[in-house]
Amino acid sequence: MQFNYSDKNTPFVLSPESLDWYLSKGWYRMGATIFTTHFLYFKDKPYSAIWIRIDLQDFKFSKSQRKLMRRNAALFNTSVEPRVIDQERDELYKIYAEDFDGRLSPTISDSLEDYNGDTVFTTYEVTVREKISNRLIADSYFDLGDAAAASILGIYDPGLKSFSLGYYTMLLEMEYCLAKGIRYYYPGYVVPGYQRFDYKLRLGPSHYFDVKTDKWLPYNQQEIEKSGPVESQRSFLRSLVESLVARGANVELYTYPMFEAGFYDMWHEGYVPYPYILPLGQDPDGNIIIVAFDPRDEEYRLLSCQHMVESQIMFTPVVLTEPKQGKYFTDLLSIKAVLFRSSSTETMTRACATVLNL
Repeated sequence: MQFNYSDKNTPFVLSPESLDWYLSKGWYRMGATIFTTHFLYFKDKPYSAIWIRIDLQDFKFSKSQRKLMRRNAALFNTSVEPRVIDQERDELYKIYAEDFDGRLSPTISDSLEDYNGDTVFTTYEVTVREKISNRLIADSYFDLGDAAAASILGIYDPGLKSFSLGYYTMLLEMEYCLAKGIRYYYPGYVVPGYQRFDYKLRLGPSHYFDVKTDKWLPYNQQEIEKSGPVESQRSFLRSLVESLVARGANVELYTYPMFEAGFYDMWHEGYVPYPYILPLGQDPDGNIIIVAFDPRDEEYRLLSCQHMVESQIMFTPVVLTEPKQGKYFTDLLSIKAVLFRSSSTETMTRACATVLNL
């Protein structure tokens, strides 16, 4: 059975213990849904999504963190209460969104899909206000489980960036969790090779969810950059390409931006889930033959696939438009059969050579 590298669920009820379980498996909240993914795609390139968490059992704030918290505490009033969504917060959200380099929902309610308290999540918020004016300058939302908490959304006045308000509210979330005996704090994912999310690693000693073992391991930047879910696919498939080219094959590695299809079309389970593929051509029946590398099982897979022409209509033209640079395979593929599998580059080279009649 194919492992789901991206998946989602929209629960009608969610106990604190259930949220803990989802978070412990590398899942996270997105609006009203709980989702997971191990591959991301932006700026025409695949990236690994590395889920991290901080064990608060023996956690202590660093000297620099305590200094920031003392400095800001002298200037601002803070509170942690059950979440509120109102005009004041939406106005701050609008100011934040105008300065944000990326896509955001129109309002906080839209972002959280939380309308009039109609949500299965137990959400709290941290507010930061100027002491003299009482003006709201930062606000963050986090979900509480039984022994875990997940940071969901943080906003702040971009004119006050020097106070590290986004980072500060996360520290205040952690401080609240420590006081309540919460064991694990989940700040979301980091992305190797994309520094925008690296600030999360400054929160404290982190563990990451290893998709190969389903375990949380001490965060090791060098190891992840070498063998992360996307990095391992790229590395092994490049080795296979080199081996085949040495035999005289005319093959190239392709980026496959349609790997997220299964996340959006839940009715079909057979979509190719990998962001990199090595196309080998077609068989006599018109099936498309490709090689992929599965990072969970650490093996090459020779796959017979079909082009899902009708299903492809569901996906946006932007995704289907081939970028100007690089090799991109944009036909939506569904796996018909696994023809061969091997963890050995040499063995898979021989199998591919047979397919290519080398």
